[in-house]
Amino acid sequence: MKNWLVVFLGGSTGATLRFFVQSLSNTSIMLWFVNILGSFLLGCLNGIFIKRNHESLKLFLTTGMLGAFTTFSTFSQSWFMLIKENFVLGIIYGISMTICCYISAFIGYRLMKGERLWNGS
Repeated sequence: MKNWLVVFLGGSTGATLRFFVQSLSNTSIMLWFVNILGSFLLGCLNGIFIKRNHESLKLFLTTGMLGAFTTFSTFSQSWFMLIKENFVLGIIYGISMTICCYISAFIGYRLMKGERLWNGS
């Protein structure tokens, strides 16, 4: 199957999932949930795919599905609107969302790659 078709199908799936999850609540909490969960899953999948080479499945799940599920443009729009209302709160929101997503992706990657997060000392 062509790579673009795999990404297209994954993207359609991810965008539909994001719409469904965000329609459960009209708050920005769902945007946090979507981005942190998606980042964690992306980290997990990258940890798995480092051991196994399934290019089409990787493109479908990571670039397509999770790329559309955790859309940066939705986060940017929410962040921009918050900055217009309260600059300091907007900066805190943007930095904390970015850090939380990075940490969740890092944890997912390390868990699935089979490495311990710390050595206990």
